[in-house]
Amino acid sequence: MGAGWRRVKEKVKQSWQLNEKTFIATSNARNEHMLKEAGDFANHLKHCERDIRALKNATEGLLITTKAIMAAPLPRVFEESAGGKAVPVPTAPGQNGNIGGDFRADELVRVSKDTSKKLEAEVLAPMARWTTAYSTVQGRMKRLEEVRLEVDSRRHTVTALGHQIEKQRAKLSPAAGSNAQKVEVQMDQTIRKMQHKENKLAAARQSFKEQEALVYQQLAQLIRDGVWLKSYLAAVMRLEQEAFQASYAALGPSKAQLPLPPMSPDGITSTVPPTAEPSGVSIPASRPFDAAQAANVTGTLGAKVTGKRLAAAGKENGVGLASSAYSAKDEMPAAPTQQHRRTESRGYDRYGDQNYGARGDPVPAW
Repeated sequence: MGAGWRRVKEKVKQSWQLNEKTFIATSNARNEHMLKEAGDFANHLKHCERDIRALKNATEGLLITTKAIMAAPLPRVFEESAGGKAVPVPTAPGQNGNIGGDFRADELVRVSKDTSKKLEAEVLAPMARWTTAYSTVQGRMKRLEEVRLEVDSRRHTVTALGHQIEKQRAKLSPAAGSNAQKVEVQMDQTIRKMQHKENKLAAARQSFKEQEALVYQQLAQLIRDGVWLKSYLAAVMRLEQEAFQASYAALGPSKAQLPLPPMSPDGITSTVPPTAEPSGVSIPASRPFDAAQAANVTGTLGAKVTGKRLAAAGKENGVGLASSAYSAKDEMPAAPTQQHRRTESRGYDRYGDQNYGARGDPVPAW
């Protein structure tokens, strides 16, 4: 009987429980349980590796995108000149007009490349080696199962030959007569065949024993190496933290700042000083605020209300009349009496960089 057919036949017998009730199959239980649990761990490892690669690609993409965005120009503020043309407001001295200001583009590129290399070398490569070792054990486990089935099949063969020899020995009785010699010859042939099969069975058992021990050792080593997964995940978080800290420092000591010109009488900031109208020239109706300023009035829009009405409205709102944004003369917003000044504030400093926010970045109110 060929080895392949022998294994298939034995596998069917054990799957359908067609063997004798007294027959006990060769055990490989410890490796089977260990391989099953190692397979569950391998699935977790596969998910971790997939997410770590996605994180690596996302970090690299974010840093490259940040470099491109920081090098892009800021939107500019335009003012209308005396000649009716729109001119950009000049930026503050020392600013180059891009979003990133004085950021270090080469540092962002370096951080992106170094982080990717470290993640590959310190995390993804060891995880890939564990997965490769697990695949190798899986292949050896399949061969071990084939040897186990061969051992059980040869056990059946040797047992059957032993029963045959007992039957032939029973025929060697004094009553056998002339057939005794013939039976004796057949029994000798069966004994020699049985010895041959026992030798093959012993070789198969020895092979199974060696392969079973090898698979057990490799599975045990894989399980011991599994405890390093936590360290690999910690390394990912450490490398990502270092990458973002370095990128944070590479953006420069402060955020890029839009020019904040002084407040003009019409309530819009501007660095272009208002030009005086020539004497004798009337102010066009398209500039009502300038006309109002020239006439030294706050405006003529809205219905006039009395100071008593404004005071009553102020008391209902829990504030005094002095805090109202409207004058006692009409409902127009009162003209500002001083220029809008930038408020000094220190930006959010997460990592102890004292230079960040040193130029007084305003903190948004949201």
